[in-house]
Amino acid sequence: MSSNRLTHLLKSLAGDLTRPDGHPYTSLSFSAECRIAGETGQSLREVEILALEQNIIPERYCRNQTSLSNEDQKKLLQAHVAIVGLGGLGGTVTEILARIGVGRLTLIDGDCFDESNLNRQLLSNPGNLGKAKAEIAAERVKTINPAIQTYPAETFFNSENGRELLHSVDLVVDCLDTIPDRFTVESTCQTLSLPLVSAAIGGSCGQATAVLPGDPGLKLIYGIPRKAPAKGVEATIGTLPFAAIYMAAVECAETVAILIGRSPGLQNRLFLADIMEHTSELVDFS
Repeated sequence: MSSNRLTHLLKSLAGDLTRPDGHPYTSLSFSAECRIAGETGQSLREVEILALEQNIIPERYCRNQTSLSNEDQKKLLQAHVAIVGLGGLGGTVTEILARIGVGRLTLIDGDCFDESNLNRQLLSNPGNLGKAKAEIAAERVKTINPAIQTYPAETFFNSENGRELLHSVDLVVDCLDTIPDRFTVESTCQTLSLPLVSAAIGGSCGQATAVLPGDPGLKLIYGIPRKAPAKGVEATIGTLPFAAIYMAAVECAETVAILIGRSPGLQNRLFLADIMEHTSELVDFS
């Protein structure tokens, strides 16, 4: 189908609506997206990108505006993010990034759900016990935003498979619970010149940082990799669900900022929060 015909189809199926503040915008419904995809052979993600190029906002993203512009939304749909670890942090990161419209998600975890996950891991439920986290994460994304393309990897990230898993992504979100594995992910990101957003949780507390290519990174937090402890405080004090969801949201905010070209607020900084006490602190390493 010609681009002129596709543009005509988009404009003919779009409609004029108003935001809660009364400002008008041009909207494309999900049913219209599906019709266009069916008639043109384009994917839903491609239809949404083409709509945004015509200043038509897919209705599912209308409440992202005006915090995000049409150009910002297009950048998100064109982006490819890898989420390493799909537990308490990673499950919520997956949910948020799919809902906000990050177009491609590589979902990496070799683990399966067990009963101890039920208190905090968004993707877990009694019916999913024993099932692969990567598989369930991909299924969840498909149910909430079919335009998002997923690439589930039922494997544990390591120095041997890391470059292959991350070779096509734009950014990596670290949602792991072991410190040596965090350093492995960071090392691979530095080799591939990829930005990394990292968080950790324990009890009612959490921390988050952003590491860009060339930054000193995680050693500012944990020290020299070979001397860092294998586990964080989570292994001793457990993790409360609101801590996992809170810090996942922090990771997603930093991820979106980097993807749309804003200056990352947590580069060479460590955000610390105790959600139970409603306190936070920003440590500036520079």
